[in-house]
Amino acid sequence: MKNPPTWQFNIADQKRGIWGFVATITAFLGIMVPGLAFNLSVGLIITIVLVVILTLLILTVRWMWRKETLTLYHDHIESALYGAIYFTDVRKISRPWGAMSPAIKLRLKDRRVSWSMVRSSRALIQNTPEEVMVFQDFLHQLEAAMNKQTPKPAKPEVNADSANAHMTPTAQLSQINRSGNDTTSLVVGATLIVVVLLGVATCVTRSRKPDFKRMKAASKERFYRSKQKVDELVAQRLEKEGGAFLYTNDHAATIKLFPYINTDNPLNIDLFQYIEANKDMDAILANPDSAQLDIYVISGDSAVRRMKPDTSARQFFFRAYDPKQRIRPSNVLPNDTAGQENYPVFDVSWRVSLLDTTNLLYAMDRSIPGMHIMLAQVRLRPTFYLYMTGKVKQGMNEPAFREAVITLNKLLHRSNVDTSTFVISRI
Repeated sequence: MKNPPTWQFNIADQKRGIWGFVATITAFLGIMVPGLAFNLSVGLIITIVLVVILTLLILTVRWMWRKETLTLYHDHIESALYGAIYFTDVRKISRPWGAMSPAIKLRLKDRRVSWSMVRSSRALIQNTPEEVMVFQDFLHQLEAAMNKQTPKPAKPEVNADSANAHMTPTAQLSQINRSGNDTTSLVVGATLIVVVLLGVATCVTRSRKPDFKRMKAASKERFYRSKQKVDELVAQRLEKEGGAFLYTNDHAATIKLFPYINTDNPLNIDLFQYIEANKDMDAILANPDSAQLDIYVISGDSAVRRMKPDTSARQFFFRAYDPKQRIRPSNVLPNDTAGQENYPVFDVSWRVSLLDTTNLLYAMDRSIPGMHIMLAQVRLRPTFYLYMTGKVKQGMNEPAFREAVITLNKLLHRSNVDTSTFVISRI
């Protein structure tokens, strides 16, 4: 006897997603309303909101992602999540609310079940193209199996759409299989979210009417005032601790020593633009001698990369950068060339930690796998830039850095790279 066909894939549970959304909105209101009522600082409220909301979003995404196995028999479906689903119990088949990818919802006698694919560049987790193809194959096989059964008139629904009230579940499934993804639900969902947010904003505005323009201007003024103080602090530290060196084939490149300041604004809201940066600069100015000065390599096209140190006493850094080379994400198929201009630019950095007994040539050559291939790119790609940098406080004074330059040149010559295009600079 031929084994019944079986399909395996991951699905996004819409009900769990809705519960996660409700929990997120509840958490948002539960933090914002008491925070404003007790007149807490805006920075503290926003920090707590971001931490809680991001945590809930991550947990919701993981919670709603479920593994499913479906086996199709001549008269029913066996589901790992929902159990046996007989064709005779199906009252209606429709597309779930908010579905932008292949998905169906079955209304049975006493329950509802649904399977949804997620395929979007904006999704945190999404199905692979192979899973989408497997699911679409299941839908077509399900339609064929239901067509073989004796059609049974659908029970009239009080709230059913007039266009679909007379259709059998099989006909409804056929219509779904032959129609494109419905974007109306996305518009409705987005509109609902906007309405909810506007409602929250209205409530907050009525209870308390802050002057957002004044708050933004004050935050910006504080940022530039603190930035000037930090610049003065860095200048004093450089005189006492020494500067840094750069060796590169990018003649327009520069380096800068500066403490790390968080300038992220994930919500892209003007009011919050300087909050994290101001908080970091306050901490730096409160403990000026303990703030670590990191090296920032600024390429000729103004692309900035921070060199992240470890606890080693002696260390220096490499950066490889090619603005014309794009890296295809791992979840994109090799033959999928759409959106290549949005792929991340090739920009990597690494450090070389040294001990007193470390052979410099050996440490540099083994600093990353395939170092000789990386260095050969300087010769093979005109837009490929290599940067080597180090600072005095981390054991790279002028003699030590020149020794590193000589050693790097040996490795570059081994890869037939013309080192006459490289220059040394310092701050």
